[in-house]
Amino acid sequence: MDKVQEPKKYQPVMVIELFGRKVHILDLSREVSPDMPHYPGHMKTNLWWHLTHEECRMRLGNTPFEGYAVKGIVTCDHVSTHVDAVYHFNKHRPDLTVDNISLADLITPAAWIDVAHVKPRTHITLRDVKGALEMAKATLKPGMTLLYYTGIDQKWNDAPTYVSQYPGLDREASEWILDQGVVNVCTDATSLDNPADITYPNHTAHGQRLIIHTENIARMNQIPRHDNFYFAMFPWRLTGATGSPVRALALWEE
Repeated sequence: MDKVQEPKKYQPVMVIELFGRKVHILDLSREVSPDMPHYPGHMKTNLWWHLTHEECRMRLGNTPFEGYAVKGIVTCDHVSTHVDAVYHFNKHRPDLTVDNISLADLITPAAWIDVAHVKPRTHITLRDVKGALEMAKATLKPGMTLLYYTGIDQKWNDAPTYVSQYPGLDREASEWILDQGVVNVCTDATSLDNPADITYPNHTAHGQRLIIHTENIARMNQIPRHDNFYFAMFPWRLTGATGSPVRALALWEE
């Protein structure tokens, strides 16, 4: 056999050719692992060998084939970087599960803002959002995705801190953002709601307005522009699920 060329190594950022143009891609996704932070109360994740290459050979018998391997996985539909379908926070809309999210809401123009100055376990207010948009020189338009950065992503490897020490959008800010026609709101935190506020004002607003949102975004602050880029995410089509892990990407032209 001729020398086999090694596959390209994973890198979170690279340049590809797309529709005849050079496009930068930044991976905004967290890994899925038993060791990752899990939202309090959510099922933990486990992966195990369901079938090893050696066990496959034993099952197949006398064959030159070296076997195949399969791993099992147990988790919940809200782990790692994931989207919350409307049914997650609106029990009256069982039709709006993750398998029914429109493709138009998964790949959109986007903007990101920095609200890392807001203290953990407090609310991100409308004043904070408008001020961050002004600083970013970004304008929200119908059909866009808004990403907001709290800075908690730096604590991903400190699970107790990561799942408890971040701010969340208050009701007024949440409603104003959705009133601009935004179709998805993303954060680097494990929830869009302030963990000290058990009324879940952001989840409530999204449930009433039937708008998805996305949590645990990675590398948001590495997007080199605050607007004029695209956000894309790809959830599993889990029938009837209230959410799904996603592969999330930021894309922009040179």
